[in-house]
Amino acid sequence: MFKGTPEELRTAEAQAKELAQQAADLLNQLDALGIGQVTGSLGVPGGTLTRAPEGHWEMRPSRY
Repeated sequence: MFKGTPEELRTAEAQAKELAQQAADLLNQLDALGIGQVTGSLGVPGGTLTRAPEGHWEMRPSRY
């Protein structure tokens, strides 16, 4: 559970979003190697990393 100030929370959420995007980029790079496809989804702070219908990985925000 986060115990910082509202400003610290916003900063942490922004960092989490950036890191999740980096993770999606890494999953796309793994797929691009062509030696096997990464499958599944990954729950991360603020949403889920999942494969988009077009085939690439993306961050889908939580709905709350």
